[in-house]
Amino acid sequence: MNSHKQNPAELLADPARVTVSVSQAAAILGVAKSTAHNTYKTTGFLCSGVPVLRVGKRCVVSVAHLRSALGLDDLVPA
Repeated sequence: MNSHKQNPAELLADPARVTVSVSQAAAILGVAKSTAHNTYKTTGFLCSGVPVLRVGKRCVVSVAHLRSALGLDDLVPA
């Protein structure tokens, strides 16, 4: 795990990262944390095609789904 806080581009490019928190996903999408959390609580999705996975009390989002929703799934992270 990295010792510094990763910015949204680093989160998407990190090949070791499989999931991100809902708050991190909000930063990647450029929306407020409250908007992301409220959307998830209402619909079960962060945005169209991006499900939120509940693991115990923790909610995580697949980086692969985020990349796909943003049209980045064909780009290979460096």
